[in-house]
Amino acid sequence: MAMMDTISVDMDHDELDIMAIPIQTAPILPSPSPITTSITVSTSHEVRRSSRDKSTRVLEHTQPKQRKRKRSMNMKGLETKKLKMDEKKANTQIAHGQKSERDLRRNLWLLRHRAIFQCLAPNSTRFFDNIQDNGQEALSYTPFHELEEQPKLINNSTGMMKDYQLYGLSYLVYMYKNGMNCILGDEMGLGKTLQTLSLFAYIAETQKGLVDPHLVICPLSVLSSWESEAARWLPSMKTVRFHGSESERKRLRTTLKNAKYDILVTTYEVYMREDSWFKSRRWTYVVLDEGHKIKNAGTQVSQSVQYLGAMYRLVLTGTPVQNNLVELWGLVHFLFPYIFTPETERRFLESFDMTRGTYASDFLNAAEQLLSVIMLRRTKANVDIDVPPRVEQTVFIPLTEMQRYWTYQILTGLDKVNLENIFNPAIEFQEAAANEGRQEAMKLLEIQMNNQKGNAQYNKLMSLLMKLRQICDHPYIVRGVEPDPYHIGEHVVAASSKLITIDKILADVLPKGEKVLIFSQWSKMLDMLEDMMHLRSIEYARLDGTTSRPRRTLDIKLFQHEKSTIQVYLISTRAGGLGINLTKASTVIMADSDWNPQNDLQAIARAHRIGQTKTVHVYRLICGGSVEDQMLDRIRRKLFLSVKLMGSDSAASSEDAGIKSSELLDILRKGSSVLVGSSDNLDLQTFIDAPISTILETSKSREQARDAKLKNDMNETNVDEDSERLLRDAQEEEKRLLSGVAQVKCRFFDGKYFERKREGDIPEEWKQLDKRVRHNNLRMIDGLNYIVDGPIEVIRHPEPTPKKPKKTKEWEDYCLHCRDGGELYLCNFCPRVFHHQCRDLSKAEASKSIGTCSQHACCVCSRGTGDAGGLLFRCRTCPNAFCEDCLPEPFEPIGDILPEFSILHHGQQDSAYYIYCSECMAERDSNSAWWRGWQKELAKAEKGLAKLKLHVN
Repeated sequence: MAMMDTISVDMDHDELDIMAIPIQTAPILPSPSPITTSITVSTSHEVRRSSRDKSTRVLEHTQPKQRKRKRSMNMKGLETKKLKMDEKKANTQIAHGQKSERDLRRNLWLLRHRAIFQCLAPNSTRFFDNIQDNGQEALSYTPFHELEEQPKLINNSTGMMKDYQLYGLSYLVYMYKNGMNCILGDEMGLGKTLQTLSLFAYIAETQKGLVDPHLVICPLSVLSSWESEAARWLPSMKTVRFHGSESERKRLRTTLKNAKYDILVTTYEVYMREDSWFKSRRWTYVVLDEGHKIKNAGTQVSQSVQYLGAMYRLVLTGTPVQNNLVELWGLVHFLFPYIFTPETERRFLESFDMTRGTYASDFLNAAEQLLSVIMLRRTKANVDIDVPPRVEQTVFIPLTEMQRYWTYQILTGLDKVNLENIFNPAIEFQEAAANEGRQEAMKLLEIQMNNQKGNAQYNKLMSLLMKLRQICDHPYIVRGVEPDPYHIGEHVVAASSKLITIDKILADVLPKGEKVLIFSQWSKMLDMLEDMMHLRSIEYARLDGTTSRPRRTLDIKLFQHEKSTIQVYLISTRAGGLGINLTKASTVIMADSDWNPQNDLQAIARAHRIGQTKTVHVYRLICGGSVEDQMLDRIRRKLFLSVKLMGSDSAASSEDAGIKSSELLDILRKGSSVLVGSSDNLDLQTFIDAPISTILETSKSREQARDAKLKNDMNETNVDEDSERLLRDAQEEEKRLLSGVAQVKCRFFDGKYFERKREGDIPEEWKQLDKRVRHNNLRMIDGLNYIVDGPIEVIRHPEPTPKKPKKTKEWEDYCLHCRDGGELYLCNFCPRVFHHQCRDLSKAEASKSIGTCSQHACCVCSRGTGDAGGLLFRCRTCPNAFCEDCLPEPFEPIGDILPEFSILHHGQQDSAYYIYCSECMAERDSNSAWWRGWQKELAKAEKGLAKLKLHVN
């Protein structure tokens, strides 16, 4: 008898339930049709045809094996599946009912604000007519009501929500009750995370019936912050982190299939890889932290989240508008796709376009009015918080001689530039290190000039503006400019005026016990800063796009720790300027400026936020007269747009909708330093010899002189002018300052304009130079002299450099577990050794070639290094290792390498960080004899390492 499987599928559910029910049927006989299907089956009942038709085989009398099942177990499983299916059907019906009610409430709210939306999207008339015809008599509009106390699920022992945070929760609840999506646009550092968690707590307390989990999508840098804040403020709700390698994500998908959880936190990158799984679930809220990630509607992540099924959508961003109005359209298209359709994008594009110099004030005012109702925006200036104000200063500095040399060389296209015109031999600096660095830089340039060919690396595959901006940071950033072989020396600092300034600031700040954040866009600039940290023996940490999640979390904890030795944090502006809390820093140095000014503001907010107790000093370094200086005009226009739209509070929080014209004009008027002129610029020798206080005071006096000049030009000192005429004049000036295209003239340098070289110009110059040189036409080839009319190519084979003998790695002498000798097995990845009995292994298992000690997997969850995010915390004095999730508090940090490993020639591993775990710390306090034994071993290792360093030197 054959057996057939019937499949029952409920399309209303997220998953398919398949029930295999045996059904007995009559035997299947061969069809009499002349067209038959050949099936090849290897069975004992196979019948072969005659030799005339050997190519075909037919299935005859094949009987499948009957599966043995216990009837009671089969019926119990079917009943369980049936109950699950019934539960899913009921939940689906409830969800459909909740969605219908939400739509009715949303339509009521939209009809009350119809005029605001139609000003920006005239094509939405049909949509509003349709929802008006449906009738909304069953429900009523929910007005705004300010809550007086925080939800009970919020942990009171941790702290109480501030008044402005309660107001933010009230706004979110107001939009939630009216079925509306919205934006929480508070300035960075005002607690958007807590306000979002309080909304989840409010829904859990007030919503009756089914409540689907909430999904939070955030950048990697704030993933751990969401976890810790949820555990701190909302411990009663289960929070799950969905992140890791492919095998780890597969494990999470299996675990979460039938698990109950309230909040799921993931990153944008993981969401893109697992978008089909996320779209198969139902969510109450989808929260996009740093939501300007979707400002470009054409990106893959924007299009993917657009079709994510959730009842409500919330965007968290302190910078909803950054460069142009199209970015605002990307956000409102995500929030209200039924109103802001793709056809409406063009109007946003044409209303504020810096590439064409177009500016539509009426459309900007309509956009400001829309944001006032769909976004709540507060800044530190108008919120009562105990955060000292920040002091920001733009520091204009001159270019060094090496920076000027490479600027001339790139602009002229000549590989030979007279060094005497760049390096003035009469200059002598006061500090010996400055003179040493200058001499090193000159020698390296001479070597490079002699070794270069006409097609140098720096002339390839990079725009002119990009190369000039990189030279302003450090010439070595440009490909082909860094000396080869490269060594760390004073020339690294002397080559860049920005490194000289940073060196002066650190020398002034660090001895006072202050901590410093240094931001840069270029990872190569961070490399240069790292070399300077090594040169000055300064403890530092680094965060960029390649830093793993556990390493980020660890470095932030260490930097924030009171007893931490880390004094400087080097951070990539775009990779690490989002969401992290670094309030222990009181000095922020912006090594360069981003085209998007909001990225710089976000970076500054890492230190200037809630929890900061000191005045934050921000230094923005600009090379005077360079392309960086010219960029300020375009950057300030972008800043104007964001302040114009978001400068005032939301209409729900204040009746004063608008911003003073003087604040906007101040942004636009403060352009490049050419407003004052270059006469006040510091010359190079004065700049290098002067202390940092003099340099800062000079820059400050230039700012004051510029402000005085602007006041004089605009007659702002006369306060008796009529207010209406002042407002009209301000609007006219606003249009004048925004009209035209803000261009950066790359070929304008030192008051000269360098014409673009046409093809053939540079070779002609080389011919003129070539005529001045006497040529020796006698060449020796293979021991014979030849007269050669033109240059010949000589191929030189470099002499092979002798390879340094590799130091053989060694292993410890005692078992990691029992600290005893005997028959020991070596770990293949670290110097640890162990007995097979101590690890509960047989000799065969311990002898495997891939054998490892116990410190290469978490002792709690058994996840390996890769599944744990790329980093394990290994205890120095016991066999335990922990992932970041299982690491118990407290623990005592040690570092990336142990002295006992260094003397065995095992270097630093990026996948390991060494600690004293909580158990060993408790044992140290209670068992003095145990700790004395360890102290002897550690002291011996320190002495051995000191001898090794002495021998190397």
